[in-house]
Amino acid sequence: MSHCSKNKSGFTLIELLVSITIVSIILGVLVWNQRSYTDTAALASLADDLSLTVSQAQAYGIAVRELTIGSSDFTASYGLTLSLLGTGSNSAYLFFADRNDNDYYDGAWTCPVGGASECLEKVNIPHSNYIDSICVVVISGADQCNTASRIDILFVRPETEARMTFFNSSGGVFVPASMKGVRIVLKSPAGATRSVIVYKTGQISVQ
Repeated sequence: MSHCSKNKSGFTLIELLVSITIVSIILGVLVWNQRSYTDTAALASLADDLSLTVSQAQAYGIAVRELTIGSSDFTASYGLTLSLLGTGSNSAYLFFADRNDNDYYDGAWTCPVGGASECLEKVNIPHSNYIDSICVVVISGADQCNTASRIDILFVRPETEARMTFFNSSGGVFVPASMKGVRIVLKSPAGATRSVIVYKTGQISVQ
């Protein structure tokens, strides 16, 4: 009578540990890449949204738009204000109507809507992204990123060009020499950056 012997094989403890380590490394890389992709995508979406809001202000500014329904007020200019000052916020920006023709927003950053307020909407920046810096784009040379702490971009009918009012770190208005635009630098929690550039000509670019 013959007997057939069966070989029983399986993972040794070392093989099991090696397999677990490899799987853990692969999962770690996948999670890291997913976070990096999500971070980059959210920042790109923010830059696109900001540029579209500037475009909306430009469209409102050059068109005949009633300030509020039934107001019969078609004289307002439209724009955005972005501020890194203590009275502002690096995690939001305001869409406003310049009702007193002084070329900048002079209301509260809390954005009260209605009545005589110039603020139309406060846009909160999502996903912990934020405004990192406001840079003056000059005709020649490097952008100046240490001089401006606030920028108000305005479009006045019938002009397609942008009017820009810069504020320094003390909140005072100043006029940069050889200025041709502004670059708004956006940053993610992971350190990625995107920029929205608005030129005096009215051109808007996302980089």
